[in-house]
Amino acid sequence: MIEVRNIHKQFGDKDVLRGVDLTVRDGETLVIIGRSGCGKSVLLKHIMALLEPDEGDIKIDGRSMFAMTPDEQDRFRLKLGMLFQGAALFDSLTVRENVGFSLYEHTQFSEETIEMKIREKLSWVGLSNVEDLMPSSLSGGMKKRVGLARAICHEPSIILYDEPTTGLDPINADVINELILQMQRRLHVTSIVVTHDMTSAFKVADRIAILYEGKIIAAGTPDQIRNSKDPIVQQFVTGSATGPITQGMKKETEIL
Repeated sequence: MIEVRNIHKQFGDKDVLRGVDLTVRDGETLVIIGRSGCGKSVLLKHIMALLEPDEGDIKIDGRSMFAMTPDEQDRFRLKLGMLFQGAALFDSLTVRENVGFSLYEHTQFSEETIEMKIREKLSWVGLSNVEDLMPSSLSGGMKKRVGLARAICHEPSIILYDEPTTGLDPINADVINELILQMQRRLHVTSIVVTHDMTSAFKVADRIAILYEGKIIAAGTPDQIRNSKDPIVQQFVTGSATGPITQGMKKETEIL
């Protein structure tokens, strides 16, 4: 479904992605984990062709995202659904207008059909009778669920999740994890989840890939990652303050 090949991206003098290679299989949920600021969200923006790599290519269904014209990219993005880290709801629009945004903008559906789809997708994420509310009146967990309803309203074949549990308490975080699993079963989509939440990663993933220092250093099933002997992988899994990752950070600080 998705092939990421040798993606490099530099901002100023900082190399963020340094040759990322990744294959996402049709119908699977791939979780990409890594430290905050390691480039996970930057990689998602490349998959959506919101950023163009300095080197490398990304193909979806065999088509290069960067060989397309801007109009072709816009049409192709209709296959994608995106849940942004902060939900990214439009503050000036109601829940109804937020969830149905892509349908209002990119389809010829009647008002009645769009209204039906909006209510349906809100019910899928456990919300009802909220269509006329403004985002400012929603809790953090509700905003995430409205954001997910918007991401699935046009029934995409690929869903991208950017830190879906960040900022949520453990109960609301698990609600989002359950919804990710439900969307996978209901829509049979291919999903990419980027997170540093290991509880979430182990719950929703078919496979987990670890992004470290601009490259994928390990990929495997949750059990393979959990039982890995690689000390860097183990520090991610355990969340320990002691290990090769923090040792490397200490050395960099000493050099500076």
